[in-house]
Amino acid sequence: MKRSAPWLLPILVAVGGFVSLGDVGPGPLVKYAAYFGLAIALPGTLLLRAAWRSTGNWAEDLGLGSVVGATWQLIGWAIFTAFGWQRSLIVWPALVLIGFAIFGRKHWRIADPKPLPVAWTWGLAVSAAVMMGAITFGVMAYHPMPPNGEAYYPDLLYHLSMVNELTRTVPPEIPQVVGERLEYHWFANADMAAAVDVTRLTPMVVLFRLWVLPWLVVSLLVCATLARTVSRTWWTGVLAALALAAPQLFLLIDTSVNLAPPVSLLSPSQTFGMVAGVAVAVFLIELLFKGGSRWLWLITVPVAIVGGGSKPTVSPLLVAAVGLAALYLLVTTRRLPWRLIGTTVVLLAAGAVTFLTVAGSTSGSRLQFLAVLKSLPVYTAATGDTTQPGDGGLILPALAHGEVIGTLSLLLGLLLTLQAMSWAGFGVIGRKDPVAWFLLGAMIAGWLGYLLIDHPSVSESYFVYTAAPFSLAGAGWFAASSARAAGRPIPIAIAAFVLSIFYAGLLVWARGVPAASTGRQLWLSTRMLLVVLGITLVLLVVWRLFFRQAGGGMFVVLVLLSTAPISSFLQSAVRGDTEKAPTYRAARWWVYPDEAEAALWLGHNSAPTDVVATNTWCRPAGSTMAGCDARGYLVSGIAGRRTLIEGWAYTNQAMAKQGNGGRRYTEQPSPWPDRVALTNQALTAPTAAVLQRMRDEYDVRWLYADLRNGPVSPALDQLAVRRHSIGKVLIYDLGE
Repeated sequence: MKRSAPWLLPILVAVGGFVSLGDVGPGPLVKYAAYFGLAIALPGTLLLRAAWRSTGNWAEDLGLGSVVGATWQLIGWAIFTAFGWQRSLIVWPALVLIGFAIFGRKHWRIADPKPLPVAWTWGLAVSAAVMMGAITFGVMAYHPMPPNGEAYYPDLLYHLSMVNELTRTVPPEIPQVVGERLEYHWFANADMAAAVDVTRLTPMVVLFRLWVLPWLVVSLLVCATLARTVSRTWWTGVLAALALAAPQLFLLIDTSVNLAPPVSLLSPSQTFGMVAGVAVAVFLIELLFKGGSRWLWLITVPVAIVGGGSKPTVSPLLVAAVGLAALYLLVTTRRLPWRLIGTTVVLLAAGAVTFLTVAGSTSGSRLQFLAVLKSLPVYTAATGDTTQPGDGGLILPALAHGEVIGTLSLLLGLLLTLQAMSWAGFGVIGRKDPVAWFLLGAMIAGWLGYLLIDHPSVSESYFVYTAAPFSLAGAGWFAASSARAAGRPIPIAIAAFVLSIFYAGLLVWARGVPAASTGRQLWLSTRMLLVVLGITLVLLVVWRLFFRQAGGGMFVVLVLLSTAPISSFLQSAVRGDTEKAPTYRAARWWVYPDEAEAALWLGHNSAPTDVVATNTWCRPAGSTMAGCDARGYLVSGIAGRRTLIEGWAYTNQAMAKQGNGGRRYTEQPSPWPDRVALTNQALTAPTAAVLQRMRDEYDVRWLYADLRNGPVSPALDQLAVRRHSIGKVLIYDLGE
């Protein structure tokens, strides 16, 4: 009980958050908690112990076990969905529980308990409480569920469309282009679909409110497990968890469109893929460097496939991790490390399978050094470069044109603030331990992808986000070694924290000083960063040379991991609301109440497999001409129905056209112009033959017409049955 009590804290915070939200009652919360515990975490923990062993404590077992359980559930989901047995999916995890109740009772208990200190439990529980508060009060509150919002972030509606699709069939079709295969890393959405199948909750509630909650806690647990595993020091796990939770602190007093990386609500694939990748890393370290049971391969390979199918950045990092460790052993022992070479081949094969089948969204990517700097809001003001992502040569245009100072200023800010977490672990360089080189391989691959790839949506950032847990493990290991050498870690930690507050205050002050231009503001912030860097180096030199004390490594790690989160918290506290609005209200993504209400009506009054023809492929409403933003997901998302054609921006076909005609991929013409023409003809100049063609070729059953996007012919009332109308939206039934 003493070790369980701290976990009441995140539960109470989550409950308080949902009371504040007021849109999900206790019933769905209890049902989803029971589902995750009994259908994901517990079966996975039993399978983990059977194939490997217990870590010695329930918290780490449940963290890793949840990843294994989700993998098992995805296998069952694929089988049951393929045969149309989705509503019986609960049988799949039940088989595990029944099997272990009969044949594997010993795995229900920890045979060799190795409890972690109560301080570890409190550290993880506090981190989880921060996560729960941040996601509910800070992010979910910013994203009301339809129809209660004014605008909806397009990625959420896009993911909602995929969750609906994955409750219908496997392999899935593109919800916005019926009949076309979905090329996207959709495993996280399939995990949500499995939850929908078992709990009977709506996809909207699962995506917008419930799914991310347990996975945030699992992310803390698996990252803490990796850190403790490599460092063999319990408090490095707490450090890793706090480092993930601390950047979310500002959300306790502010609202924002998303969580701070590397976890995410808007990109469930990032959260799910990262967690799977970290679990695989723990398993590989056991298998390759600690002589773990060969049975562990039975769960390692499937989890690696799940990681690669959830996010394309996962497999390259795992391959690089094992590959660099193999190279280190080859150089130091002068013998071929066949086990590591074989593992690299297996990971390459698994990555190739996922890349060729479910990865998706990589079209339009190019190579360009430092292209990621284009994503910074002040990039154009600092450099004068107006090129879009995907444009330019192999080197960032600003750098190629001589804007060296502006580019380096941006890079310095990026390294010392936004991405400090992802390189803090490089302190393990030089260790004569293959595990250190394993971590370095993942970090190097993450940074190479981040600095060299130029993705149309700046998705190269996911490389360093995925590498962050490896960096935190390395940072903890480095800090633990430094602390042991110092002998007095607590005074060092206090000094680092105090200095971080001072640094954060300087940065917040610099950002608030009035400046004549964005460029001058950037230069002031850069000078402040240089001052911070200089002070830190001087302190380290004085500490080492004059006082002859160790512990500098721990000091640097703590300052790196603390300054940016404290700065963002102070910025929100001093400067006010980050988003300048209590809920998401971007004009581009405005959805009128009648549009949302009509979409919900359609979802409630049509069959899950019905196909809809609609003119809502672009946003905002009223902008369906060439060059509009083709990220309209009203019908495929809110209604949850397949469409003849809707927003095509996230298809590989559209992303491959990035930069054509000077436009982003989101503004490119439809790769399926025939479907656009057929839809327009059906709405503006319908004939019986046109509507019959829709039925025969695409199995269209419904028409969802938004008058804001163009006229609707009165003839439709004679050719089809108007089943619903509200505001400027008309819904027609074409019949069986």
